[in-house]
Amino acid sequence: MLSGLMNDAGIDVLERTIQFASARQHVIAHNIANISTPNFRPADVSVRDFQQALAKAVEARRAARPGTRSDGPIQPDDTREVRFLPNGIALDPRPTGDGILFHDRNDRDLESLMRDLAENTFAHRTATELIRARFATLQTAIRERI
Repeated sequence: MLSGLMNDAGIDVLERTIQFASARQHVIAHNIANISTPNFRPADVSVRDFQQALAKAVEARRAARPGTRSDGPIQPDDTREVRFLPNGIALDPRPTGDGILFHDRNDRDLESLMRDLAENTFAHRTATELIRARFATLQTAIRERI
């Protein structure tokens, strides 16, 4: 039973989501810190590409053992901007922004940055709460309490 809880695909997906949100938080914070730097172009990574790579890895694991509980770690393929490392994620952010360049050749868009920050924080918090709930279930099973 314990191996089933620990090798659950949900925990792997939540772990990768937390890693991605943490790494992306650094990219967003860098963009905010340099919002008034001349010639600065904000950069970001595609959340959609990350989600698709993760979904594809989950489907591949399910297809490897049809009709049974799929155990073992998921192995997502790298994307153009996201490299999946054994114990983390490395991001290669690309310049974004089709906004208006200001006189200092800066492409600032504070509203978009704040939206990205809020969405990323929400994704991180949600994944953290879900994984916390999974481990609370595991602790209950270990203690043999209901």
